[in-house]
Amino acid sequence: MDAMEMELGLYDWSGLPCRRCKSAAHVPEDLLRMSRGRTREETEPLGIEGHVFQETWGTKTVVPVARALMAGLAGADLSVEARHRFLDLLWGFVVLDDDDLAEACKDVVRGGIWCLYEEVLSGRAKDSALFTYWLLEEVESTPARVQMLRRVAGDLLPENLD
Repeated sequence: MDAMEMELGLYDWSGLPCRRCKSAAHVPEDLLRMSRGRTREETEPLGIEGHVFQETWGTKTVVPVARALMAGLAGADLSVEARHRFLDLLWGFVVLDDDDLAEACKDVVRGGIWCLYEEVLSGRAKDSALFTYWLLEEVESTPARVQMLRRVAGDLLPENLD
């Protein structure tokens, strides 16, 4: 069992809302499938997008999903594509139109903030580094730290961050 599986086991997913299904009971399976994926197709958030999150709306299920995604990012076994998908979803969660849900997701991301700095500094993928940088800009309580990251990360980040 890894950290993500442990986190997924904490919730009664059948009691959480889903926009397309009777409940969010299918969400853990989809997250695990995504975490094991190696390609864009294998990491598609089929049971997440349109179910618990889409563009700027979300259900309260996004908060435990955010916790599971952060736990997944802490693991070393995620492929570059899975990391990218996880970061993309997290970015969408922290900018939801629902301020309470967005803030709850920001708190989740803040809890694993050093994983995000490590993601950028790892040099794994510029696309993922970009989502990570945007996440850090949203959640970091010490803006000087993000500015320092921008200086030290150099070519690990895309040229145009704004």
